[in-house]
Amino acid sequence: MTAKPSKRETIKTEALRLFVERGVDGVSVRDIAAACDMKPANLYAHFASKDDLVAELFHEGYGTYGALLHDAAAGAGPFRPKLERMVRLICRLHDEDNLRFRFLLMTQHGYLATVSNDARNPIEILCRAVEGAMTGGEIPTREPAFMALALVGLIVQPATGHVYGRLTGGLLRCADDIVAMSWRLLS
Repeated sequence: MTAKPSKRETIKTEALRLFVERGVDGVSVRDIAAACDMKPANLYAHFASKDDLVAELFHEGYGTYGALLHDAAAGAGPFRPKLERMVRLICRLHDEDNLRFRFLLMTQHGYLATVSNDARNPIEILCRAVEGAMTGGEIPTREPAFMALALVGLIVQPATGHVYGRLTGGLLRCADDIVAMSWRLLS
């Protein structure tokens, strides 16, 4: 028997769904409360504001993805298999956790400036991995942050195309191509 999710977790789940369906600005506290079968005033017992809820969802999701990417990049060995693991992980997260992936994509511009550049920041993980490969002579030496961000573009733009209906199907079906393009970009 599975435990019933806490009211706080139910709020986060329903809010995430609504934010992705309608956009953050298109969802009110009243909408979230209704989806959770509660009164709007009761929602404030769990979150001080809708902005606090959005911020928590973003930071929690971004941190979770960062931890997973950190694990994919960890360990000794050549850069190329690490790059492939990281790219395939991102494609898998897009396909298997699409609601959260879409939410992070939609809200990133409002929250990326508030994320610390630590070992669990996905962009920082990619930057460090690229820089390490350059230092180790596995790829040409260039501006590591620029190259890592270009790599992010190779992945995020197809995901964005998927959100807006320009691409159908998931990213995993494109993973071989994205991995190959990523390697060509960096090498």
